[in-house]
Amino acid sequence: MKGKKQTCLYSLLLSAVIFLSSCISTGLRQLSVSDFSLHNTVSIFLLENEAGFFFCIPIQYHGDFHIGSFEFTKGIIVVGEYEIPLLKDNINIFVYLNQKTDNSGSLTSGFDLVFWKERGDVFISKMSEPLSMQPVKSDGYYIHYYIMIERFLSEHEIKKIKSEYAKGNVHSRFEIWFDLVIDGKAQIGSGVIDDFKLYKGSASDAVFLFPNLNFFRAKYFTASSAWAEQL
Repeated sequence: MKGKKQTCLYSLLLSAVIFLSSCISTGLRQLSVSDFSLHNTVSIFLLENEAGFFFCIPIQYHGDFHIGSFEFTKGIIVVGEYEIPLLKDNINIFVYLNQKTDNSGSLTSGFDLVFWKERGDVFISKMSEPLSMQPVKSDGYYIHYYIMIERFLSEHEIKKIKSEYAKGNVHSRFEIWFDLVIDGKAQIGSGVIDDFKLYKGSASDAVFLFPNLNFFRAKYFTASSAWAEQL
């Protein structure tokens, strides 16, 4: 991205992830589909709440800029050989904004919901509104955006995921593509690509290695979970 202002898209991975950009739910009862979880990644999670099982992809931007809009264009999750499409009308998007964060982006509070879209219907859209304060990096203040993309699963899709595991098809991947407006300039064709492994067991401890995942854990892991006891 040209100019003085630079965006920072957090790397949320242990293994390779490709960032092709210019630079929420309520409490969970379980963390996996029938004791399945995703390993070798902290960029996508398999979760459950009262509405059912879903994949969640958290994306973060941290820096001295204003994101005026987020527009999801397309994506896919491939578990083994089974493809799960990510479409505008079958995903939920939540964008949270904290206008005064620390350098590590490790805060769990101070985030406001500025965009909320479920299955194509927009309920909150405030990303284009001017920021109430400007970041002062010299004083250690930054802006932190958290974008949560959820894809809920049908019973058929859950059965297909289990079937792929039974066949030994555990190596999986996902990709998402989206457009942004950053400081009034369009950033077209941003994206995230990663691979992961379908695992029979509890979620990986890797999620606790990154302080910038604190807000994600606070939103998706509750006190009823053993994971929350480690927060």
